Amino acid sequence: MEDTVLVEFQKVKNTKVYETVISQLKEKICSGELGPGKLLPPERTLADMMGVSRASIREALKILEYMGLIKCKPGEGTFISTLNSDILVDKLNYVSTTETDTLLLDLIELREIIEPKIIELAIKRGTAEELDDIERSLNFTGILDDETFYMLDAGFHLAIARASHNTFTISLMEIMLDMIHETEKRTISLSRKRERIVQEHKDILKCIKDRDKERALIAIQKHLNNIRMFIEKNIQNIMHNI
Repeated sequence: MEDTVLVEFQKVKNTKVYETVISQLKEKICSGELGPGKLLPPERTLADMMGVSRASIREALKILEYMGLIKCKPGEGTFISTLNSDILVDKLNYVSTTETDTLLLDLIELREIIEPKIIELAIKRGTAEELDDIERSLNFTGILDDETFYMLDAGFHLAIARASHNTFTISLMEIMLDMIHETEKRTISLSRKRERIVQEHKDILKCIKDRDKERALIAIQKHLNNIRMFIEKNIQNIMHNI
C-alpha cells in the first residue's frame, strides 16, 4: 500500500470554501509537492487540516478529478495523476508572452483540428462507465461563479478525452484548456455564454451516448464555431483589457 503523502495545508478562510480547497490542492500538485502517484490523506484528515467540512473536501475532489488532476479509486483512496511539469512550465511561459487575441484564436483552431477526432475515438472506445463520467460533469451547472464553471467545462472535455483511451489526447487537452483559462482570466469570460455552452455539451453527450459519429462531429464543430465567433466579436474588448 502506498504511504500517504504528508504535506501542510493552510486553514481555509473563504466564503466559497471548496474553491480555496481546490486552489491549495492544485497549487501543490502543479508545484510537485504532491507528486504523481501519491496518495492523498483521507477526506476527514484533509477536512481537519484545512478547517473545513468533509462536504467541501468532497466537492473539491470531485471537480479536481473531472479536471484530471487526481484519480479516486474505490477502496484504495485518492491518488495524484501524472503531470508533465516541463510542459506545464512551457505552457505558462507561452501564455504570458503571446498576444492574447492571437493565442485564443490559435487555441480554438487547434481544438477544431483535434477534438472531432477525440470524439470519434470516444464513440468507438468509450465504456458505459466513462460515458457516465462525461454526463456527471454536467451535474453542477447551477454553480454560478466563473472559476467553477470553467473547471466543469474543462472537466466535460477532459472526460471525453479520457474516453478516447489515448494518453496524449488527455495531456494535450489539459494543456490547451488551461492555456485558454489563463488567457480568459485576463480578458473575457466565456461563462457569460454558460447556458448555451451547457446545452451544446448536452447535445454532444447525447450524440456520443447514441454512438452517432456524424451527428457528434456536427455538434462539436457547432460548439467550437460558436466559441470562435464569440471571441472574434470581442477582440476589441480583449485588446483594450490587455
